[in-house]
Amino acid sequence: MTHRSRLTLTALTLIAAGAFAPQAQASGFQLREQSPSSQGNAFAGVSAGGSDISALFFNPAVMTQYDGWQFSFGGTYVGLDVKLSDMTANRTPALTALGFNVAPNTTTSLIPISGASSHPNSGISAVLPEFNIMYSVNKDLKLGLSLNVPFGLTTEYDANWIGRYHALKSDLKTIDITPSLAYRVADQFSFGVAFIARKADAELTNGVDYGTALALKVGSGLAAAGMSPVAPSPTQNSPVATVAMGAPSATFGTPGYAIPGAWDGKAGLKGDGWGYGWKAGFTWQPTKEFRLGGAYSAAMTMTLKGDASFEYPAAMPATDLAALQGAGLRNGKGQADLALPATASLGFDWQLSPAFSLQGEVAQSTWSRFKELRVKFDTGLADSVTNESWKNTWFYSVGGTWKVNQEWTVRGGLAYDQSAVDEAHRTPRIPDNDRKWVSLGVSYNLSKKTAIDVGYTHLFISDSKINLTSAGDNLTRGSLSATMKATIDILGVSLRYSF
Repeated sequence: MTHRSRLTLTALTLIAAGAFAPQAQASGFQLREQSPSSQGNAFAGVSAGGSDISALFFNPAVMTQYDGWQFSFGGTYVGLDVKLSDMTANRTPALTALGFNVAPNTTTSLIPISGASSHPNSGISAVLPEFNIMYSVNKDLKLGLSLNVPFGLTTEYDANWIGRYHALKSDLKTIDITPSLAYRVADQFSFGVAFIARKADAELTNGVDYGTALALKVGSGLAAAGMSPVAPSPTQNSPVATVAMGAPSATFGTPGYAIPGAWDGKAGLKGDGWGYGWKAGFTWQPTKEFRLGGAYSAAMTMTLKGDASFEYPAAMPATDLAALQGAGLRNGKGQADLALPATASLGFDWQLSPAFSLQGEVAQSTWSRFKELRVKFDTGLADSVTNESWKNTWFYSVGGTWKVNQEWTVRGGLAYDQSAVDEAHRTPRIPDNDRKWVSLGVSYNLSKKTAIDVGYTHLFISDSKINLTSAGDNLTRGSLSATMKATIDILGVSLRYSF
């Protein structure tokens, strides 16, 4: 891999390395929060029907449990808190071989990246809307339409934080428009299908260390020419050495200044795209008290296209600026294919008494599809490839529903949700690790036709480590080590109406 392609990876992999993989309330960067009523029991039994029409997001077959017109509308507030501590970051060790060192007359020390050792909350809270409507053609055939936000991320870091070359802002929004159909084949069995049209919008930024990139470029060119760069002066005692390259570079025709850490800039990308898919499910109710439901949402690959932009420091020498832009680091177009997982789920609802029922749910998401993220550019540069190597994940939940009286219903639930990301591939764009759910909820019937649902969940997320080395894709980003602590609070409210 040439230095040119490495530099391109550093600046533009923001469309890749975790950029489209983001804030997650379910495994990876899925957003399970699509039903405030089911939120109350940690989505246990939602594949078997939940408690209202919003369960059709998970399984379209559940519509046969309802008659007439059914309508639900709500929103879920997701409060994400992500804090980093014990952070250290260093530039690539390859710089020491070129004469760049922390202190004069040393040859083995790493060059530190400036920044505090901790960072306050980088999570951005958001409200996820959900809308569902169903029409009964007859007692067996149902038609539905839903709008949901199934994947998403918003994290943002300070401009000068120590990991700025890995991530600044990651903002991913998706919306699904899903028409669906359900049919009761027999008294005990129903099936349903749905078509998904998904729109995604992303805005991604990170810092770029153009000085280190120039140092590697010039150093490579001098080495190829059999010459050596000027070493730091013994009087220089700065964390970052300023080195004037006095000999021509084989890569850049005109000599300039290679100053690691001094020529900080920024790169960004805005892109969008559409994807199309489907889901299907069934419900089986062998007895009045017990109902089983299963569903499958097919995998989807989305192509996101957008505009890449680059910001350079005003004081950068014109020759270096021209060289960087000539190497392809200039405004242009890019696109990436994003592999989203298939999800299979199975749930049950068991009415143990007229007042109390027990629910359970298990689901798997095939995040192992997300092996790499490859970015293509219209400037003729080599593809930018980021190794993701995610793994399949499992979600388990159990909950209970207590009907207190005709007006009030109370719910509770516990869940365990696996992370798709291991320590070797975790980045600051993805505040993701295994999490445990504790959920509570309540519903109140305002009338026979109208009800309000409220669901609350606190997610306990296991502490995690970030251990990124300054090799391969991270050659000019440098290394980053940190401890990540995160919690999530979720509050959903919805209004239901039938007519």
